[in-house]
Amino acid sequence: MKKLIILVLLSTSFIYGQDELKESARSTMNFIQPISVTIGGNFIVTGSFTASKTQRVDHFVTTLYNEAKSKAVGSMNDLNTLRIVDKELKKFPLRDIILKRQDGEILKIDLLMFRLTGDFKYNPYLKSDDVIIFPSFDEKRDVIDISGAVNNPTSFQFVDGDKLADAILLAGGLSKAFENVTEVEISRVKDLGKSEARIVSKISDNVELQRGDRITVLFNENHKVAYKVLVLGEVNRPGEVYILKNNSTLRDVISKAGGFTANADLRRAELLRGSDQSQIMKIRALRSQYEKDSTGTTMPIVQTKIEEILTEGNRMLRSANLSMDEVESSLAPDLYLRMNDGRGILDFSKVLDESSDEGNTIIHENDVIIVPSYFNYVYVFGQVKNPGYYSFETDKDWRHYINKAGGMTERAKEEEEIRVINGISKTWYDTKDNYKMNAGDYVYVPKSLPKDITSTLQIISTVSNIVATIVTLTFIILQTTK
Repeated sequence: MKKLIILVLLSTSFIYGQDELKESARSTMNFIQPISVTIGGNFIVTGSFTASKTQRVDHFVTTLYNEAKSKAVGSMNDLNTLRIVDKELKKFPLRDIILKRQDGEILKIDLLMFRLTGDFKYNPYLKSDDVIIFPSFDEKRDVIDISGAVNNPTSFQFVDGDKLADAILLAGGLSKAFENVTEVEISRVKDLGKSEARIVSKISDNVELQRGDRITVLFNENHKVAYKVLVLGEVNRPGEVYILKNNSTLRDVISKAGGFTANADLRRAELLRGSDQSQIMKIRALRSQYEKDSTGTTMPIVQTKIEEILTEGNRMLRSANLSMDEVESSLAPDLYLRMNDGRGILDFSKVLDESSDEGNTIIHENDVIIVPSYFNYVYVFGQVKNPGYYSFETDKDWRHYINKAGGMTERAKEEEEIRVINGISKTWYDTKDNYKMNAGDYVYVPKSLPKDITSTLQIISTVSNIVATIVTLTFIILQTTK
């Protein structure tokens, strides 16, 4: 009897188990069966599309976006055009999206919040016959802007009901780099943009925001930033040197860089500071080179420098009382040098002297210090037989270097026409000035140009015309005075 009861129970359990398996299978099939979801409003594509109940809104929307983008840019090859198109395609709202269910339920979707927080309440599963509507969105006016002591200063789409805590969350939270951050200032434009209200509020008050609010999370600078300068050339430890804000001297920086090497030419050392646009460009180029940047920015830097020099020249010429000869021969090169030569501001030979003003010069972040190698040569050029660089020798005059260059050619001008050029200041000296040669100087031997018959005849013709004009004027004056 007991065996019979056990057999009945086992049979019943098997039947019920089969029913449960069938029900589970039906449920699974129903869950993975394709459904229809409609997209409307301000999105890259609209209409009804096939989806799955296993998809959440963000997955579905992202899939549609990628497919539409792929079709839109599939035949484009120009990189710049691709970037422009991609930027335009991304201009659809991620917040204040409406999800309408078949049963009349309406949900608010916030994909921006979901992507930031991972909270699935902002990103539900889809159901059959769902309708997703993207709102209209003015990317210039329907925004909140937040900056200051936050991790990610940003602008984001405003949604009715947004509070200060939402803005701080969307900006990545309060930055831990600042201490005692408790207040914000909200700038709110009024009177059709003619005035603004500035509202200071406690963060803990979590005030409600309005469309177009501009928020600054207030802070006191803690000066814990890693300020640094770049030192290049003849120092024992070239590279980035850490400094204090407005409290590190040039002497401190050179000491941290290990001091000057024996090969440092302190006469040509420079402190570059962003005093004008050309200096800023030069600093950027040096930093780019130091960091081994390979983005190909050399030509834009050169072009920017040329444009800046031309602009500066035009400003100075606007009211100048100068002839074109004076501009071309004097102002133009002097202006170029002013904007590109940072030497002469400091005497680096005095930097390590504890009592020197040069050593006490305050160094600022982003300054660049260049200490070139000692250039122990004199360059001889012009009408010499072997122009080139020749080793500098103490107490030797210009004649010595011309002799090392093989002497003068037959076309060289007279000895009194030879010039010596200072390697630092680029000042020209006559040989009669008894100039003492230095390493890096130049010796220039000019060429005596022969005068051919054509040039001689032109001079005679010009003189004859002048004489004829004078004779004619004299004759007319004499005739009119009779």
